[in-house]
Amino acid sequence: MLFVIASAFGIAGILSIEKDPSIDAMMPKDDPTVQIRDFATEVFGLEDPMVIALSIPEGQSVFQPEILAAFHAIQENIEAEPNVDARGVVSIFTESAIASDNGDLLVDPIITGDDITEASAALALSRVRSMPMFNGVLASKDGSMITLLVPLEDPDRAEDLYLRAIELGEELALEGVSVDVAGVAGMNGRLSLMVAGDTRVLIPAAALTALIFLTFALRSLRALVGPVVVIAGSLIITMGIMGWLGAHYYLISTALPVVILAIAIADSIHITNVYFSRRREQPAETVHQSLARALRKTALPVVLTSVTTAAGFAGLAMVSPMQPISEFGWFVSLGTLVAMALSLTVLPAIIVLTRLEPPQSKSAITQTLLETPIRIATSSSATRPKVTLLVFALVTIALGALASQAVFDFKRESYFQPSEPIRVADARMSDRLAGLNFLDVVVSAPEGQDLLRPERLAAIQSLSNAISRSRHVQKTVGIDDYMALMHAALEGGDGVELPDEPDAAAQYMLLYEASGDPGDFERVLDFDYRHALVRAQLDTDQYRLTAPVIQGARAELARFEEQTGLQAQLSGRVVINAGWMSALESSHFYALGAAIGLVFLACLFAFRSTALALITLVPVLSGILLTFAIMGLLNIAIMPVTSTTAAIATGLGVDFGIHLISAMRRSEAFEATQLIAQDEHYLTVARSCFFAAVSLFLALSVTTLSSAPPLQWFGSLVAAGAFGSLLGAIVFIPAVFAIFPSLRSSART
Repeated sequence: MLFVIASAFGIAGILSIEKDPSIDAMMPKDDPTVQIRDFATEVFGLEDPMVIALSIPEGQSVFQPEILAAFHAIQENIEAEPNVDARGVVSIFTESAIASDNGDLLVDPIITGDDITEASAALALSRVRSMPMFNGVLASKDGSMITLLVPLEDPDRAEDLYLRAIELGEELALEGVSVDVAGVAGMNGRLSLMVAGDTRVLIPAAALTALIFLTFALRSLRALVGPVVVIAGSLIITMGIMGWLGAHYYLISTALPVVILAIAIADSIHITNVYFSRRREQPAETVHQSLARALRKTALPVVLTSVTTAAGFAGLAMVSPMQPISEFGWFVSLGTLVAMALSLTVLPAIIVLTRLEPPQSKSAITQTLLETPIRIATSSSATRPKVTLLVFALVTIALGALASQAVFDFKRESYFQPSEPIRVADARMSDRLAGLNFLDVVVSAPEGQDLLRPERLAAIQSLSNAISRSRHVQKTVGIDDYMALMHAALEGGDGVELPDEPDAAAQYMLLYEASGDPGDFERVLDFDYRHALVRAQLDTDQYRLTAPVIQGARAELARFEEQTGLQAQLSGRVVINAGWMSALESSHFYALGAAIGLVFLACLFAFRSTALALITLVPVLSGILLTFAIMGLLNIAIMPVTSTTAAIATGLGVDFGIHLISAMRRSEAFEATQLIAQDEHYLTVARSCFFAAVSLFLALSVTTLSSAPPLQWFGSLVAAGAFGSLLGAIVFIPAVFAIFPSLRSSART
């Protein structure tokens, strides 16, 4: 009855879980960079937009009446959509160009949506080219692409607008004209759809894989009932608690049900296999008696492995500065304990109610494929322990060398398959524009009107020029660019020289307001002239490439502040991404160390022996090294999703050593001159460990069906790490016990 109530409670909670696919979820909300970004958004109306682009083959121009009319129709439809900040939409239809007429300042719209002709289209192209700040942003230099920048009121809820933008492109675009949707908000929208789609695919696929494997492992349809109930109950209760606590469903959360499912399978297999073994050995016993004996052997190891696994995930959760990773760790830890509780209560109840009996005989396949290799590996380790440990050490050194090649890196496109339309769109825009990766500098003066003074404008221009010389920076835009253009229009010049008269800039602003919209400057200067923005566009957002740019920009800002007395702060998408990647890089090994440390303490408590706790950890460390070695060998970057794999492998991999050492406590056959493989109970436990590892491998490998490459890597890396820990345990533990037989007595205490 309690199980039914808990399940109903869980189902109700699941219905309230909200998705949050935003990459920004990785950044702590109180981080100074986020606060600066929020300030810039409030003052300058900046937000990571969705970008819609129309393009034709390079060398041709989209500035044709039919294409511009279609583009304008798309813009009007987009502006009417919910969640769109229509006032902040930017395109050639919203902006103005600066020109002169016999010394007078002219401010004219680049183009209007009324009666677009060949002449107005050509004039629009000319006006765009006359405004350097628009080239590479609103249109490509060759005129083959134009863009619509669409700010969202809530950029983390962009999936509906993304689908609508795709739909409008298909409806309104002309033949031969490509419509691309990208930008950070666009990618958030696509990621949200991917998370929903992956959830619908991965959980059923993992469940089906689990059923198939359990059928092979237990060879009894009736035996499936208990494990299936345990698995389902663990998932429902854990995810229900997530919902009730208001936790969000992030991209990494897609793997959470799969990990819990794999853990629940392992517990069920251990208990059921030992029960089957007891029923075969003592067929005269009642089901209750055999089950009691089986639980006497398995309950403590299941509790110990569950506690150590939970401890490993808790260590990851406690140290990680990223909320999605922290929540992932806490809820997998919770799910592990829920699976343990159900395995020790609900599973035995179902065994009794169904009067479960083992298959009549052992499977020849199981005997050949599992028991024989396990016997050989264990026997070889026990009879040739020194050779075994030498080979183990050499393999560990080789893995360590490969693991050292793994690096921290991130780029936005890595969340999408190479053929994914949004990744193709992002690449096309990056090729033709000046890059959609923004680095912002917010310059603040002590009081209003201060930033229009000639020396202030010159300092901002100097700062902008210094940043523009950085590698990967394609262009910078600031209030100095507008002032230089107005100065050239009114006084002549090259469009770079700034006015040097004290009141010239203020007068230019008044002249502009007389013939144009004063709101045209709101993205580079506030109305009090106290805060200004310099925006740099980079051709990449790759962490390893942008980190030096950001470091150089910080040095320039420090010099700027010292020389001018103004305040200058960095923000923007590139800085935000680098911020949480830097936090990950600085905390990653602390989180892994915390996971290992808590696992060690749990093992120390379990065995009351430092030596046995260390022996249990050695195979785990080999699994961790294997995880990093694969990343180094295959050039898989350590990024938020993949960064958790080693810590997860730690929590999962420690189970095998605990089960095998616990089996030695009950083994009567093993001594220094005997083989562990001669003992039936030890062999049963080793076989169960193998089944558990295979179940982990298969369940986690289901993540390769994900549409997001990082999740594909996630499952494969965790599975490899857990399997590496099993292989390490099977060969390392017998060898150590053969060399140090005194450990046997400590294992039994």
